[in-house]
Amino acid sequence: MSAGAGKNALQGARSVLIDTSLWIYHLEGHAQFAEAADQILEQLELGRFRGYCSELVLLELLVKPLLLQRQDIADEYETLLNHFPHLELLPISRSILLGAAELRAQHKLPNADAIMLATARDCGVAAVVTNDARWRRVSGPRIVLISEYLAN
Repeated sequence: MSAGAGKNALQGARSVLIDTSLWIYHLEGHAQFAEAADQILEQLELGRFRGYCSELVLLELLVKPLLLQRQDIADEYETLLNHFPHLELLPISRSILLGAAELRAQHKLPNADAIMLATARDCGVAAVVTNDARWRRVSGPRIVLISEYLAN
């Protein structure tokens, strides 16, 4: 997967898979990456591209609030993902699992990473927003790192 840096990294991408890290940075107000996450989500909200997330994002986002016994926050996160403009949550299908198994075997990726990348391939997005540079080892959509988004 090829790289893209700076605010223009998503230019021309009509469909983008959004990794869990972006949501975490946004929701937790991450000191270093919240601004970039917020800007990307604003572009999605304005309809500059169609956004996709694996339903795996729900699992990854809800763990912390549930560990803190904050069902109310977990419910807010789920509602946000279910109703965010121009965003579609994609189920983890058999074809995604088969693709993830192939990616794990070829690239020794963790399960969650393999599922996310297989989801990106399965839905044919133009780009993937993450903060995991290791994803660039895998061919497919261009990888936009949140850490590079605000760079010139």
